[in-house]
Amino acid sequence: MTNFTQVSFDLLSEIKTSSDADQVCAILAGASEIFGYETFVIAAAPLRSQDNLQDRLTLGRLPAQWSERYEECGYIHHDPVVAHTRRVNGLFRWSDAPVGRDERLARTIMGEASEIGLRDGYCIPIQDLTCTRIVSFGGARLDLPDQALSGLHMLGIYADLAVQDLALRAPAPSRRRALPPGSPHCSPREIECIKWAAAGKTGWETSEILSLSHRTVESYLNTAAQKLGATNRAHLVAQALRQGIID
Repeated sequence: MTNFTQVSFDLLSEIKTSSDADQVCAILAGASEIFGYETFVIAAAPLRSQDNLQDRLTLGRLPAQWSERYEECGYIHHDPVVAHTRRVNGLFRWSDAPVGRDERLARTIMGEASEIGLRDGYCIPIQDLTCTRIVSFGGARLDLPDQALSGLHMLGIYADLAVQDLALRAPAPSRRRALPPGSPHCSPREIECIKWAAAGKTGWETSEILSLSHRTVESYLNTAAQKLGATNRAHLVAQALRQGIID
């Protein structure tokens, strides 16, 4: 049985040593054999009516025919999955994105995607200061167990953070990166709680391990999330890994 938690951390370690976005893309492509997805995209939701997929795309692997049609028809403005990313913070299935009865174009998009083999997938919205960023994985059949979903969630967020870092600075060294001056520092207890969250433990399980109340553990995790600008637990772990707060 695949240990998705360990696999995910191994993949994060590979991404951490990547020197450009092409390497991150190659790692995500290789991970498709483990998680079962066939396509992936890291992009930003459109801000202007004239924005198209290529304007907002960071990296991805899509069937060329679908990518061209999506671009030509401006589907990014009518895709129900893209619209749903603005309403939620956590990972969701494509099929969970609501489509109204009068949204014929939205139904067309989902129908055409299904026809080319993209019948369902998982999407991870990341609420940035300036826009909503989107990490999406799709395929013909994609129904993952909880441990795999947790790993995919963390992998997607970390990959997005990595390509943003790579776009803003010189290639990162393979060793652990020191926090820049002024970066938020987490307390030892907060770091302990983050480490157990990274290991897949719930707040209640962490409270039992550390002999703390559940409320105290959640308080530590919430405070750490505020310091690191994280919107959910997976985002918190990914940020802590990226900033070298945890290994």
